[in-house]
Amino acid sequence: MAGTGFSATVFLVMMLFAFLVAILWVLMPFAIFGTKDLLRALIREQKKTNELLQTQVNLQQAQADRAREIRDQTAALRTAEMAARS
Repeated sequence: MAGTGFSATVFLVMMLFAFLVAILWVLMPFAIFGTKDLLRALIREQKKTNELLQTQVNLQQAQADRAREIRDQTAALRTAEMAARS
């Protein structure tokens, strides 16, 4: 008799698990389709972020190039000054 109670408990747990899996199986497509619009919005925002980051990189590169030009001009002027003093 002790085995019958255990078997009934195992059967009940298995049935509850199967019922839970069946519910999740039915609801899963709705969850997937419900997230499509959210994913599209996230992708749009990610593209905007990437564009802004690329703009920032371009600005930094332009500043570095300009700073290099100024350094070169300054060095050339100093060299010309030193040559004129000599």
